[in-house]
Amino acid sequence: MLVAGALAGSALTAAPGTASAAPAAAAVASVVPSGPGVELSAASFTQMAVDDASRRVWIAGDRVYPDGSRDGELVGVLYGGAGPAVASAHMAAPLSGVAVEPDGSKVYAGQSDRIASYSHSSGFLDPLDPITAPADGCGRELVQTGGRLFFTSRPAASPEDCAGTQGSVGVAATSEGETAGEVMYTSASVHLEGGPGGLLVTAPERWSPTDDPDLGIYRVTDGADGNLLEFLGERRFAEDGTGQGMDFRDADFSADGSVLAVADGARGTVLLGGRDARFLENHYAPLPQGVAPTAVAFSPDGKWFAQGGAASGDAADLTLAFADPSVGREPLRISFEDEAAGHRVVPRGMEFSGDGQQLFVVTSDQEGTKFWLHTIQTREALAPSRFVDVTHGPAVAGGLFRVTGRLDLDGLAPTEAPRITVLRLNGPDVADLPPVPVSEDGTFVMEDVLPDRAGNVQYVLGYAGDEVHYLSEYWLVVDTVEASATVTRGSR
Repeated sequence: MLVAGALAGSALTAAPGTASAAPAAAAVASVVPSGPGVELSAASFTQMAVDDASRRVWIAGDRVYPDGSRDGELVGVLYGGAGPAVASAHMAAPLSGVAVEPDGSKVYAGQSDRIASYSHSSGFLDPLDPITAPADGCGRELVQTGGRLFFTSRPAASPEDCAGTQGSVGVAATSEGETAGEVMYTSASVHLEGGPGGLLVTAPERWSPTDDPDLGIYRVTDGADGNLLEFLGERRFAEDGTGQGMDFRDADFSADGSVLAVADGARGTVLLGGRDARFLENHYAPLPQGVAPTAVAFSPDGKWFAQGGAASGDAADLTLAFADPSVGREPLRISFEDEAAGHRVVPRGMEFSGDGQQLFVVTSDQEGTKFWLHTIQTREALAPSRFVDVTHGPAVAGGLFRVTGRLDLDGLAPTEAPRITVLRLNGPDVADLPPVPVSEDGTFVMEDVLPDRAGNVQYVLGYAGDEVHYLSEYWLVVDTVEASATVTRGSR
């Protein structure tokens, strides 16, 4: 039985348009306000990691207490699964960077003198032996890719000293037989991003407006030749040596690894080849004018692409679109502008669930001292569908019953000819009737033979949706009469 339930997560309402009245390309995307988010206890944010196995969003940061003291807090917010709604662990501050094993059994968080390690089961964290790592004073980043845990290290007496300190990218030995150590050295703060098939990105920060950082793409190997990373390509954004170099905010690989999206502070979203770092043409709708880009994310199911930013006023801070740019539907645009929702998407503050059905977004206030976690149902970005002009003929017990109507689909035409499911409820008896085809103009005709006894009969007309349209349903309630009686009818 197809029944549309209440949507979970942020409450979003998109203004519908009718496909028959105007083509999708001519539609104007509405900006909708976000619903309230879940306020996080942390007063800092560096990274988030989605644990599909145990259905949690892990966030590491520092918590500040009223007396001014602080500690590091690792928090896992449940979005489905088992165990308490929030799993947490406290350790010495500062805490930065988080990663999780693919099976969800272990969670890692970066500290200044090591990497904390916890086993995780049903919402409970138990400390394990920490992982040895070089000193870090600039904030670690952790990435799990290719079956290995990579991390950054950069010793410094204070954050102000980070720009002039040598750093490294290391790999941990998280299981027996693995080799640990540095895999490269860097002269700038480096961000890490993992991808499918063991892909790894290293993206240095720009230390001056004239600096031209060199983004690198690698693939994790078995290390048989002595090199754990296979170099695939590199890219400087100011190719001719003039103009601004990369101003990195975030990066993410497409589901198949063929595209790397980079959120650049000056350029917006830049697309690169995921296996050679060549520039690609960007067909995605950009963030609105004046919105500073902060985050990008592809869904692992290959369906969605999200761009986050920091906007002023009610301009959109988030754009959610189909990952396939040939799908000409206007993106869903969301504004975060509320004391209970935050005012901007933080850098690196977006990740999808593995099935692509939820987009997790971390927002902050203008000062960057308070943070909120939002769960956005990606189905909100699907075009609406609806049943209209549903009417029926006489409802005589044991007689032929005929229903006509139209299925309205906003936006693009469906990829396949729609079919309507029909469920008949007659007291305790439930029957699935044959699916009803829909004509090119959206009209349909459903015919059935009513039960022999007079009484109340209900029909549930359902459309399961498709790649670009959301599901819908229609309940039809009729009171059947004996053949010799006067016919009455009603619908709801």
